[in-house]
Amino acid sequence: MKVRTPGRYPFELRLLHWLLALLLPAQVMLGFAAEHWTPRAVSDALFPLHFKLGVLILCLMILRLGLRLRLPVPADDSDAPRWHRRIRSCVHALIYLLVLALPISGHVIWVWMGADRTLIGGLQLPAFSVPSDDDETGRALAWYVHVYGAWTLSALVSLHVAAAVFRQWRRKDGYIARRMGFGRVRSA
Repeated sequence: MKVRTPGRYPFELRLLHWLLALLLPAQVMLGFAAEHWTPRAVSDALFPLHFKLGVLILCLMILRLGLRLRLPVPADDSDAPRWHRRIRSCVHALIYLLVLALPISGHVIWVWMGADRTLIGGLQLPAFSVPSDDDETGRALAWYVHVYGAWTLSALVSLHVAAAVFRQWRRKDGYIARRMGFGRVRSA
């Protein structure tokens, strides 16, 4: 049995963290390209990829949340002021919330558009709850959550990365490798 290095997240959570860290920027760029690309045929080909990747991200995030609640995580080793820790907690909570809300709002938009909900292998995603055709407010709300949520998520993830890099640079304590890395951890 492997002994977990103190202060290190379980392998499953680290793997999901980095997988989502790769998929989320790709998804935002894919959505932006699908919305703005010309010719329209290219844009029309990108939207189904954006939809399917969103479903994958939602599934991975639900798995991550389930594992996060089940697996032990390292105690906070920060001696940062309380307000720093609160901001960090709020940023993490908002990132989790948006990574769940964006695929759901995207699904609402996708169903409302009458687009094909077929995933890999012919599996079709159910329509779930979608605003009726005459509910312009519900459709607009889903669109605003999706578009402005993507921009907000991008800003929050940038803040998250900047804070981790700043701590790594400032303290030179191997924080990123220790908490989220895959290699051997050197003593601080």
